[in-house]
Amino acid sequence: MPLIPYTGERDERRLLVILYFGTLALLLILLYATFTNLQRYTDSVRGIRRYNFAQFELNGLLSSLQDQETSVRGYLLTNDTAYLQPFHGANVRDSMHFAEVDSLLVEGSWQAQLGWLKVKYTEVEALLESMITDSVGIRIAAEADLVKMGKSKAAMDEVRQLHARLVAQIQLERDDFLETEVRDGLDAPVMLILYSVLAIAATALLFSRLSRALLGVERSKLMLQTKLGELDEEVRNRTSIQSLLQKVLDTSPNGIMTFRSVRNAEGAIIDFEFRSSNLRANAIVGRQDLVGKRLLTEMPGNGSSGLFDGYVDVATTGVPFRNELYYKGEGMNLWFSTHAVRFEDGFMVTFSDITEQKHAQEVNAEADRIALTGQITRTVAHEVRNPLTNIHLAVEQLHDEVQDRDELVQPFFQIIDRNLKRIGTLIKEMLESSKKRELDLVACTLDEIVHTALKHVNDRLELKGIKSEIDLTSDLPTVMADRELIDLAITNIAVNAVEAMEPGKGHLHMGARRVGDEVLLEITDNGKGIPPENVSRLFEPFYSGRTGGLGLGLTTTRSILNSHRVKLEVQSAVGQGTTFTLRFPSEVFVTGTGPAVVVAPEA
Repeated sequence: MPLIPYTGERDERRLLVILYFGTLALLLILLYATFTNLQRYTDSVRGIRRYNFAQFELNGLLSSLQDQETSVRGYLLTNDTAYLQPFHGANVRDSMHFAEVDSLLVEGSWQAQLGWLKVKYTEVEALLESMITDSVGIRIAAEADLVKMGKSKAAMDEVRQLHARLVAQIQLERDDFLETEVRDGLDAPVMLILYSVLAIAATALLFSRLSRALLGVERSKLMLQTKLGELDEEVRNRTSIQSLLQKVLDTSPNGIMTFRSVRNAEGAIIDFEFRSSNLRANAIVGRQDLVGKRLLTEMPGNGSSGLFDGYVDVATTGVPFRNELYYKGEGMNLWFSTHAVRFEDGFMVTFSDITEQKHAQEVNAEADRIALTGQITRTVAHEVRNPLTNIHLAVEQLHDEVQDRDELVQPFFQIIDRNLKRIGTLIKEMLESSKKRELDLVACTLDEIVHTALKHVNDRLELKGIKSEIDLTSDLPTVMADRELIDLAITNIAVNAVEAMEPGKGHLHMGARRVGDEVLLEITDNGKGIPPENVSRLFEPFYSGRTGGLGLGLTTTRSILNSHRVKLEVQSAVGQGTTFTLRFPSEVFVTGTGPAVVVAPEA
C-alpha cells in the first residue's frame, strides 16, 4: 500500500482539537466558579433580606405590646375606654407578626426562642386583660392593681430582654451574610470579566486557526475538483470503451460470460460469481439477472454435468477447457459447445447452442443408417420373395393333392401358411420402414391428431383395463403434416406405451402445450420403464423390448417424425414409466396460428 505524503494538515487538525477542548475545559471551569460565586452572593442577599424582615417583624411585635401596655395604663388612670382601642386590635396584628417571624426563622434554635417569646408575650397580654377586667368604673388604683402592674412590668422586661437577645443574634447572623455579600459581590464581576476576556481570546485564536484550516480546505477542494475532473474524464473514456466492447460482445453469435472465483478461508474455489454476460448468453440461459449471483446456486446443473470442475481447473491452472455436452436443467434442454479460458481471478467462457447441429447430425446418421438398412432390406426382400412365392405355390399344389387326407395334414398346412404370412408381413414392414417417404401435407390440429391416435389404441386400453387421459391447452396452433403418417407415428408410440403397462394398473396420459416457440406433445405411461442402457437402442431396426416384437415400429416412427422436422425425445425410469416427447418446431405451424409466422416444410 503506498504511503500518504506528509502535509502538516494532521498536525494542524490536532492542534485545533487541543485548543478547542482546552479552551472549552477552561471556560467550563470559570463558568462553574462564576456560577458558585453568584450562588453564594445570591444566598447571602437572601439571608440579609430574611433577617432584616425578621428583625422588622420582631420590632413590630415589641412595639405592639408596648402600645397595649400604654393603652391599659391610660385606661386604668382615666377609665376612658378610648385608650383600649390599640389593645383590642392587637391580636390580629400580633398573629400576623408571629406568622411572618415563624416563616422567616424556621431553624430549630430560632423556633425554641420564638416559642418562649410567645409564652411571655401571652403572659403579658393575660395580665393586661385581667387588669382591664378587674377595673369597675372610675376609681383610684388599689394595691392589687399595683401588684398586677408590677408583674406586668416584670413580664414586659423579660419580653424586651428576649427581643433584644433575638435581635442581637439576628444582627450577628446578618453580619456574616453581609461579609459574604461584600466579598462575593466583588469576585463575581471579576470572574465575569475574566470569563469574557478568555472567551474572546479563545474565539479569536480558534477563528485564526479555523481560517487557516478553511483556506487549506479550499485549496484541497480545488485540487480535489481538478482530480475529480480528470477522474471523470477517465471514467467516461473507460465507460465508452466498455460500452463499445459490450456492443461487440452483444453482436457475437455465441454466448459469452465472465466469472469471479469465490474462495473459502483456505483459498480453495468453492463457487463462481457472475460478472458479465452478453445478449446471446442471456437469451440462451433465459436469464438477465445473473450478474452478482453464484453459479452453483443459480445453475446447479454445472456441478452435476462436470462443467464446474472444468472451470476450477481453468481458473487454477490456466489451461483452456473445451467440451461438448448435453445440458438439462434450469429450463434448458440443449447441447452446448463450451470454451473456457482464465480471466483474472476467474474465467471467461464462450458457449453456443449446438442442439440443432446435433439433431441434424443424428438425423443424417439415422438417414444413412436407414438408407443402408433399406438397401440391405430390399436386397434381402428380393432374394426372399421369389423363393417364398415358389414355396407358397408348392404348398397350394400340395394341398390340392392331399385333400382326401385334409383332416390329418390341415394343421400342418395352417402352420406353414401362418409362417409364410408372417415372413411376408416382416418383409413388407422392413420395406415400409426403410423407404423414402413423400409427404402429403395438410393442415391438422393437434386435437385431431391426439384423439385419432387414442382411438386407434382404444381397443387395447379396454382389453387391458388401462385408463387414459388427454390434456391439451387452448392455445395450440394448427400444424402442417401428413395426416396418415403422423397418425401412424403417434399410434406406434401409444401402442408401445400400452404394451409396457400392467393390466388394470396402467394410466396413459397424452398432453400438448406450448413452450416458447415450440409445441410439446407428451405421451406418458406408468409402465415398467426402460433401462438407461437400452434407451439409445429404441430406434434401432429390429430391436424390441418385448417378446415377439419385430423392432420396426419405433424405427418407422422416428423416420416419419424426422421427415416432419419433429424431434423425438425419450425419458424413462425403471419401475416408474416412460415419456415420449415430440417437439413440433414453429416451422410446421400454419401461418397465424403459432407464436411466429412460419412456412410449411417441403415434402
